[in-house]
Amino acid sequence: MHRLRDVSVLALIVAVSIAALKPVHFEMLTAAWQESFWEVLPETAVAAVRVWAFWLVAGGVVGAVLLRLAPGIGLVDTLLAGLVGLWVLAYLAANLLGPLGLFRAWSIWGLLALGVLWLWRAGPPRPVWRRPTTGQALALLAFALVLPPLLLLQLGSPIPPHMDTFAPPASAQRIVTFGVYLPFDNDPFGYWDAASQCPGLEVFYALLALGSGTRLAVLAETAAMVPMAALLVLATYRLGRSLGGDLAGGMAALLLFVTVFFRSFPYGHGRFLAFALTSAGLALFLDRRVHPARLLLGALVLGTAVASHAVIGALAMTIAAAPVLLWLLAGQWRAAVAGVGLLAGATLVALPFVAIGLRLELPYPVLPAVQALGVGLALAGARAMPARVEAEGTVARPIVWALALIVLAVLVAHPNALGSLHDMWVRARYPTLYVGGALGLLCMLWQGAEGRAQVTPIAAGLGVGMLAEWLAGSMWTTFEDPNVGVAVEGFVRKADFWHPYLLVFPAGCLLAELYRAVPRRATLFAVLAVLCFPWRQYADPNYFEHSVVEGWAYHLQLAKGGYWGGTGSRRWAQGEAEFALIDILRDEIAAGRITPATHVVHVTPYVYLYKDAVHFALYTGINDDLYVADYTFDRATAGGRFYQLAKLPAALEARPPYVVVHDVTIDERKLADTLPELPAVLDEYEVLFQRDGLRLLRHPDHASGS
Repeated sequence: MHRLRDVSVLALIVAVSIAALKPVHFEMLTAAWQESFWEVLPETAVAAVRVWAFWLVAGGVVGAVLLRLAPGIGLVDTLLAGLVGLWVLAYLAANLLGPLGLFRAWSIWGLLALGVLWLWRAGPPRPVWRRPTTGQALALLAFALVLPPLLLLQLGSPIPPHMDTFAPPASAQRIVTFGVYLPFDNDPFGYWDAASQCPGLEVFYALLALGSGTRLAVLAETAAMVPMAALLVLATYRLGRSLGGDLAGGMAALLLFVTVFFRSFPYGHGRFLAFALTSAGLALFLDRRVHPARLLLGALVLGTAVASHAVIGALAMTIAAAPVLLWLLAGQWRAAVAGVGLLAGATLVALPFVAIGLRLELPYPVLPAVQALGVGLALAGARAMPARVEAEGTVARPIVWALALIVLAVLVAHPNALGSLHDMWVRARYPTLYVGGALGLLCMLWQGAEGRAQVTPIAAGLGVGMLAEWLAGSMWTTFEDPNVGVAVEGFVRKADFWHPYLLVFPAGCLLAELYRAVPRRATLFAVLAVLCFPWRQYADPNYFEHSVVEGWAYHLQLAKGGYWGGTGSRRWAQGEAEFALIDILRDEIAAGRITPATHVVHVTPYVYLYKDAVHFALYTGINDDLYVADYTFDRATAGGRFYQLAKLPAALEARPPYVVVHDVTIDERKLADTLPELPAVLDEYEVLFQRDGLRLLRHPDHASGS
């Protein structure tokens, strides 16, 4: 009876919230479905079944092995280990097997078969099933609220519905196409510097495609939207539980709705997805119930997070380092040494990305050897950690209080000092989260005094984020090398995601205290009303807090109509001519004339990524070298293969094997307006394809073979 009443109240809240939507949002909910949705549905549905089944089976094997080795970790951590452990294994295996051409579907399934065989011989684990806790029920509610529109968005999006997120799936496609992973040569998209790569994410997308038998890595990526959202909710709950208990974890999961993560997660880039890894790694690393398996997995996940997005992962590593520093100050030497070992191990696991970002090419097998050393150090640290450690003991507590109060002072008194905080409060981008987070930090201080909350990680995370943003904002323009400047500025731009995400945890602790202090149902329904009702209705959900029902409207709008309106297909971002050209390139790969070493010179008008650009790298993994009309220097692309047309003659003097010429775009941008006459050397080339303002040329010397 209580359940029926609760569901009725929730339905009433949702109905009133929908009725209060502005006409523009209501039209998004009620608009007709475009025919293009039904056209892509067979492919997206099959990809979803394949990817979900593979992740379920493979993650189940990984989780079962861990539970068999460490039966005390519990079912929640087993589930988390299965979801993120597969990601970690992809990163380690790709660096070990990829350069040898052994990172293939058969090797992936072979490793899983070995895991099943070991479980059969050792005996299956015996999990202890328990009824979901209140916090877990709240996390399930959060996932249930986001699932329906997100599933429809996934089924309507064969590629990510965002303009600048193609580099990771293109890199994954390179692995799928050529059957080899070359860490220092795995950026076919070519737009950005090597430091902007996300190798930890790229190899995971490749694993999902290879393991599930999905030909396109980008389709495997979008097929993982729903499981990725489930991972984000679970990891957020789990970190909240480590910081403030079960209730705080559940409330933190619900508060994801007042961030932009459910909006941005479907874009599939590391700057969003790395938060799932960092939350999972920190949750396991910071759990007060010390267990070697948790600590080891937490360290490996944090290392993989750095490789999936450098800035987000590095900031998370500073949170993990905070309690280690306090152990040193408190004289808990054994715990401090073990913590240093764990962090050193995580750093070595992440080291391949550092080498890639610095363009420091190291011969095989240096990278996997360094990672193996990192795993060994993390294992030694996990085993050396004492059974009980006190992160905020008598010596450290004044330091924690001082840091937390400084953070509070900046939040309350000086938000103008930092761009992201100024926007959160002064521009009212996240008012609910900002107020709840500031009050929640005070609540955590009070709870910390009673041993119910860990305030150190949140205070350290916010403090380091503020300091990094301030320093980066002051310094990035001083670097002569634009690649370095862009990398440093990344801390400023990523603070826009970092601070809102961290604030869900103190806000969750505050709501947990309210839940205990006043009638529970009243608290929960009040929270749901705040989350669901469209109080403010801003136009841009990528940057402003928005309600649950507004989020549904935005997801359904993209699901129904597609994102890529300025291209040849609202769903695929490529028209018939582009796909015909891509098919010819695939034939050239099959004939052995295109290899991982091949670079295609791509001459194009200046078009934005959400317009009619040719994305053959995304669908084939072939290196794309862009020579762009009307292009002026842009520091964002300074380190990529993105050149002005003035450099084209020199590039053609080397007689590249293939040239793609985009003469005319859909919106009538013409290459001839900037380059009336192409270099005469192109007369030597044979025309493999010409249609709708698009040409593919091949040099005769390359026609006979590779």
